[in-house]
Amino acid sequence: MGERKAGYRAGKGKTKPYRGEPYWEKEQPLEAATHRVALSYYPKAGKLQVASLWHKDGEAHRGKVVTIDAEDVQLNPAIRELLARVLEEWS
Repeated sequence: MGERKAGYRAGKGKTKPYRGEPYWEKEQPLEAATHRVALSYYPKAGKLQVASLWHKDGEAHRGKVVTIDAEDVQLNPAIRELLARVLEEWS
């Protein structure tokens, strides 16, 4: 897969650059991918990245990446419940 760039975190209005420690440089993620989607889980950092994939010349490249933060999920029961429901229904 393609080279990773610095992560971004949503703020008010425009998306702002991620300002925390570069966890992607310090921790090897657990990864799984299909032809269209890649998941990268960083357990120590509490981050799950979901990336769209595109292919060129037989090589997969990451497109848009969304990072789900463990703290956000833990603090928001609706997100936690929805994620649990999706995983249960898809199992």
